Amino acid sequence: MHAQATFKTIDSCDVSGKRVLVRVDLNVPMKNGKVTDATRIERAAPTLHELAAKGAKVIVLSHFGRPDGKRVPEMSLKPLVEPLAKALGKPVAFAEDCIGPLAEDADARAEAGECCCSRTCASTRRRRRTTPPSSTSCRCWATSM
Repeated sequence: MHAQATFKTIDSCDVSGKRVLVRVDLNVPMKNGKVTDATRIERAAPTLHELAAKGAKVIVLSHFGRPDGKRVPEMSLKPLVEPLAKALGKPVAFAEDCIGPLAEDADARAEAGECCCSRTCASTRRRRRTTPPSSTSCRCWATSM
């Protein structure tokens, strides 16, 4: 007889005062820089809200398309900040990058119970050059986990 695997849930994790990285598929339909269907954002909101309510610093990681490590303004997640904030009922910070000074600054400003949105590390040129995929490319997000 095999032992049954148990999975941790948000209910069983103490996230208070910790950084929680949440990879979310936020590829939502857009037109003229505006979200036309926020269903994916709205579906992710309860999990993000619960983590924030438990005192976590919630870092939402996502990306649009495959920019191959290049900055492509049309693929920025910035237009998602307002709909995400609306779904959460609270402001959401935005980090223009997931590595380096921009990410470190966003992290330093964020408090427990707050959310910050940033692109995934996989969408950076630096991450694509790292072998094997390394947490060092997202070091500022992962250091205090």
